[in-house]
Amino acid sequence: MESDDAPTLSADALAALQSFLSEKQELDDRFAQLQENADEVFRNNQKITMEYFQEDWQLSQFWYDEATADFLATRALKNTKPGDKIAFISSPTAYVAFRNLAPERADDAYVFEFDKRFDLFKDQFVFYDFNKPLGFGRAEEMKGMFKFIVADPPFLNEDCLTQTMETVKHVGAEDMKLMIDTGAIMEELAGKLVGTKITTFHPAHRGGLSNEFRCYSTFEDDELKWVN
Repeated sequence: MESDDAPTLSADALAALQSFLSEKQELDDRFAQLQENADEVFRNNQKITMEYFQEDWQLSQFWYDEATADFLATRALKNTKPGDKIAFISSPTAYVAFRNLAPERADDAYVFEFDKRFDLFKDQFVFYDFNKPLGFGRAEEMKGMFKFIVADPPFLNEDCLTQTMETVKHVGAEDMKLMIDTGAIMEELAGKLVGTKITTFHPAHRGGLSNEFRCYSTFEDDELKWVN
């Protein structure tokens, strides 16, 4: 005989759900407070961390761990000079790390991102949808503008990489330096599109990923080397 009773959660499951919802609300409240005080935070060069931004898996958001974000930000800093413009395309973790590493160069760096929470960064934020690679605001103004680009296409497929690289080619200066973080299966396509080579650096994510993730670049420096 079937029961008409609605399904109920066990005590443990209910406690876990309540804990999750409570933590989410706390994070939402912290971000709302950050938004409210953003001008003061920027004025005082206070650090903003990715702890304010919850990952949204529906947007394929998987934040780098701290070491990876710092490595990418340091490459951007060491391979540019003040006044050179830097684009972080679908790579907000590295962008935030760069701002914390070099707050005096905050005006040199831009974050291209679909997630509008990052409009917190005002003029340094560019709303970006890889499905419309040249459909972002200021597209003509930014043509050939960037000396250094870090790109992390959000989805692991050929269309996403190809369209992101269309953006890179448009906004990159002739002598730009490029780093791409994406799956190992994209090595050949990345090389064909923009001439990158696979490096010895292995990007890592806070929660781990099942897909093998690699870093590709158009240049080497004292810490970033191509695989022989």
